[in-house]
Amino acid sequence: VMGTWMGSATVPCTYVPSEGFTLQTLSWSMERDSSTSTIFRRDDSGDHVLLSKYRGRVSVPMHSPGDASLLIENLEMPDSGHYTCRVIWRSTDNSLITKEVTTIVKVVKVREPIANWEKPKSI
Repeated sequence: VMGTWMGSATVPCTYVPSEGFTLQTLSWSMERDSSTSTIFRRDDSGDHVLLSKYRGRVSVPMHSPGDASLLIENLEMPDSGHYTCRVIWRSTDNSLITKEVTTIVKVVKVREPIANWEKPKSI
């Protein structure tokens, strides 16, 4: 996923909801420079942003069942890294099932606008 500095990006994470399985925990973690930090967790008590540098900038909108994509706003250069979405379900017999997917996010600065001489001239 490419994101523009100070813009926003959506890191995809989708699954097919299955009958008899209830969502136990959804978490997003980020790995950069070989250290991993959990930045977001959704559980029975609600949504939690666990790192202060992401507060007010990350969310998992609840538009549709099975969509656990992470929205990152006001992207900063250090937001580049490996993002892992981990979903844990509990089945009717109380066993837990875990799935996860990792996506690379790269934040880039915007190029300067093209020089004025390339703009069409009005008559």
